[in-house]
Amino acid sequence: MKTLRNYVPPDARALQSLQARLGYSDARMGELAGLDEATPWPSYTGGPEPRALGRQRLFYLAARLSLDETQWQRVLQAMRDIGARFDYDDPGQAAADAPAPAPTPDEDRQFGILLVSRNGAFHEMEQLREFAHWAHEFGVDRHVHSAFYDSDIDLCRFVLADAPGLDEASRDRVFDAAFKTITRFEFDGRIYRGGIPPESDG
Repeated sequence: MKTLRNYVPPDARALQSLQARLGYSDARMGELAGLDEATPWPSYTGGPEPRALGRQRLFYLAARLSLDETQWQRVLQAMRDIGARFDYDDPGQAAADAPAPAPTPDEDRQFGILLVSRNGAFHEMEQLREFAHWAHEFGVDRHVHSAFYDSDIDLCRFVLADAPGLDEASRDRVFDAAFKTITRFEFDGRIYRGGIPPESDG
């Protein structure tokens, strides 16, 4: 019986490159890999000790990328036929008694950088656009693939592009652009506070 042997998971850089090629946010990548809030996608792509993506997770991710919606629904039905029970949200159907929709993500692209706010918060998008502006001014915009502001935890994360010339000096300039514009962000596994906090409405 054939099975996977000697499995070696993709490393953090390979997963970052995949995300860069797809142009997807962290939330979308987590959805494709079947992750939950306890194990968010960035825990596999950054930090001092990134998680290893197990073969079941990778298989799920590869299936989602390879199968069209009809084929994917056949897989889910086969799981139910075997005896599994689960809920699966079909984006094409909305129940009449569905609760109010969750905040809609907002996306923009500035200087080639994908900018995403999970909940479409205005002040987050403004910070992200300012970050892209300063990354361009510092000459490192080509080194940043995306900036994702996770509104739920008030934290911005970056995916650096695998472009030639990404040295320590360039990373420092990316950090400088973030520190100048982003209220709270993660860089190299550490949390920083920068930018100018939004004024109180009171």
